[in-house]
Amino acid sequence: MADLVERFVIRHLTGAKANQVEEFDYSKYAELSFGRAANNDIRFDPERDSAVSREHGKIVKDASQPFSFSVVNNNSRNGIFVNKTRISGSAVLQPGDEVQLGPGGPSFQFDLNPRPASLMMSTRLVDLPGVMPTSEMSVNSLGGLLEEVPPTSIPHKTGLGKQTVERMISTERRKTSRSVGMGAAVFLLVLSGLGYIFRDKLISTKTVVVQQASVLPTKVDNGQTPEQIAAANTSKVVFIEFGYKLTYTPTGDDIYHEYMPVRQKDGSIRNVAMYITTESGQIEPLLGLKRNVPVGRPIAMSGASGTGFVVSPQGHILTNRHIAAAWHSYYDFPEDAFPGVLLVDGPSGWDVDPIRVVEPFSWVPAETQFFGKKPMSGKVIEGVNTYMDVTFNKNEQRFPAQGKPIISPKHDVAMIKVDLAETLTPVKLRNADKDIAAGQAVTVMGYPGISPDVLVGEYGQDFGNRNAQIVKVPDVTVTPGNVGKVLRGQTTGKAAGYYSEFGDYYQLTVNATGAGNSGGPTFDREGNVVGIFTASTSRNDATRITFAVPIKYGLELMGRRQVVD
Repeated sequence: MADLVERFVIRHLTGAKANQVEEFDYSKYAELSFGRAANNDIRFDPERDSAVSREHGKIVKDASQPFSFSVVNNNSRNGIFVNKTRISGSAVLQPGDEVQLGPGGPSFQFDLNPRPASLMMSTRLVDLPGVMPTSEMSVNSLGGLLEEVPPTSIPHKTGLGKQTVERMISTERRKTSRSVGMGAAVFLLVLSGLGYIFRDKLISTKTVVVQQASVLPTKVDNGQTPEQIAAANTSKVVFIEFGYKLTYTPTGDDIYHEYMPVRQKDGSIRNVAMYITTESGQIEPLLGLKRNVPVGRPIAMSGASGTGFVVSPQGHILTNRHIAAAWHSYYDFPEDAFPGVLLVDGPSGWDVDPIRVVEPFSWVPAETQFFGKKPMSGKVIEGVNTYMDVTFNKNEQRFPAQGKPIISPKHDVAMIKVDLAETLTPVKLRNADKDIAAGQAVTVMGYPGISPDVLVGEYGQDFGNRNAQIVKVPDVTVTPGNVGKVLRGQTTGKAAGYYSEFGDYYQLTVNATGAGNSGGPTFDREGNVVGIFTASTSRNDATRITFAVPIKYGLELMGRRQVVD
């Protein structure tokens, strides 16, 4: 009977993948893993689904019993709920059950297609008794208690004869006609009197209205619609896939975060991440060369994506710094990096602090001060992109970015370049920093990860490889909105003033987008790029706002500070 089931079905209810459906071949999967890591079968958004652990859990098929399943918690940080109930370790899972990953985290419904008849929910037949009068509830004003008021008896209705009803209707019609006629006469009489008394004012008012209407200018709207902006710029917005690693510049070796084996109370061994405190009091991971670290994790990232846009005919592309050079932004530690142990430099050398436990914190790899257990002298570590591929909208060909990215020292902006045989058409840029204001219309374009993928299947034409290829093809998303607020960062050299601690950004009301859209162009109503979409923030009550970097920082990377027509 098991072969009657064709697919596992995962219907995402909430979270970054809400309203999406994923299906898996029932015969090929004995279990389905889920989490934020790229190797999971059911992968959640690393940025927006923050309640999900990297290896959160899995759904397991019982091979000994048909259509028997369980969900297993892989010691996740926030746990698993099945049908709103927290599970411990593992629990039985049936088709139709709802699984939630942590309190307030994303949820999905587990199902089978087709669902076996033995697992169909039975239809309940409910006998409906005679209609009973509804009891009313009143509040006891003294004690605040609810007490039930007995139902009032319903009197028996006596029917009326046909002739009686007709006489009643005829009488009411005659009364209504007389009332309406008298009312209309009185209204006309009063209106005539008022018109005679205020005749001069009424004539004057009418004249003024006519004169004003004759001089009002006709409103001309020269702005473009989001549809027109998209049509003119779709081919200029690119999809970027990337990964990076941290390296030791003198030798090119990979840099690892060092762990130490610690014996637990039950006798088992757990590898615990080690951290140190710098001279300035900052906590950093203990770093070392791969060949010198017995147990550790590489400082690296892969499987990430973002957006960019063409700014020169030669193939220059503006995007975010956290895409082109991600080591200049906060590092996403693996799940097992916390809690960690802190090493302190004491009289007998470096030793574990028995009191302090290291909990999650923010760290930028490019700003590391220590290497090994010594302060760094000179630039001995550097991030290197292991790959950075650029794909144009609805195109299958990946073009590798050439050379090192040019990054801004001031903001989340960078520039990369691709070499193509053809000349590209760039977007139009405008430094709107002086006249941009809250309420102005904007349009954002990009490739948010929450948007469903578009796949294309093609047969190879090479006689040495005729296998069919399934390729993910980027399909740009257009999201209109407005400027919600203009945030100004603190100006260098000024100790006080009106500024935002968040930095120099345009706060947007563009909320139907997210991770993956970073680096996308933000257009004004004339179709000029005035900002670079960069980040979003949200709360548990679903409140969400987004941000764009002013395009002036991108113009600086291009060696230009004026408007580009």
